[in-house]
Amino acid sequence: MTPEYMVHNTSQEQGGVMSTLIAGRILHQQPSHASKDCPRVSRWLAVLLSRLHALLMRRYFKIEVTGEHNIPSSGPFILAPLHRSRWDAFMLYCAVTRRFLYFMVSHDEVVGLQGWFMRRMGVFPVNTQRPSPTVIRSSKELISRGDSLVVFPEGNLFYYGPGEVHPLKPGVAWMALNFQKALVDMNLVIIPVRLVYGDRRLRWGSRAKIVVGEPISVSDYSALPRKEGVAALTTTLQNILGEVVNETSSAESLRQCD
Repeated sequence: MTPEYMVHNTSQEQGGVMSTLIAGRILHQQPSHASKDCPRVSRWLAVLLSRLHALLMRRYFKIEVTGEHNIPSSGPFILAPLHRSRWDAFMLYCAVTRRFLYFMVSHDEVVGLQGWFMRRMGVFPVNTQRPSPTVIRSSKELISRGDSLVVFPEGNLFYYGPGEVHPLKPGVAWMALNFQKALVDMNLVIIPVRLVYGDRRLRWGSRAKIVVGEPISVSDYSALPRKEGVAALTTTLQNILGEVVNETSSAESLRQCD
């Protein structure tokens, strides 16, 4: 029996239509002046996989989305979700139905054949311990032209339970404040996203709740000294993403699932 697909205010048919619209935006609105350092989107692959995504997610999981109205219909934003499964990127598109997303992902995940596909779907790898100037430059260009960027602020994949969050890396706040300072006419926001799964290892029919939080205005922290602003913004984001801080490593959290 095919599991019920539950998305608030979004029918199954609409999900397919939205995926097609996203693909259309990629086909017709891909900037021709993009820097060579920016991630390149394969147009035919985006069309193919967006339609496959709509079909796959409907059949595999029971999904509930709340707060999708917090996603801006236009303008730049940084999406800051928890990282609980390798399905997370697909899950995010169940909430963000009208925007194409670029993903900043740990270089360990962008390898082999999977990495080849990921790079052509708007993913670019980053060393989470020491991001290169090229990555920062590419991210800034995406934001400056009004695109949306996904950064997992925990810095890795953690198989935690609901309400738990790993201590956040300061990178998201640092980038956001630097972009806001450089692009003074832009009102940049960070949108926190909780991914709450019924099973730590997702399987057929697993329940998934995607909670999109209210946007955090980066400019509210711009007047603070740099280090204080980064620390305050990071703390705000962490408090929204989880009530309980869990410092268990990624590898250990995976072993605890067995």
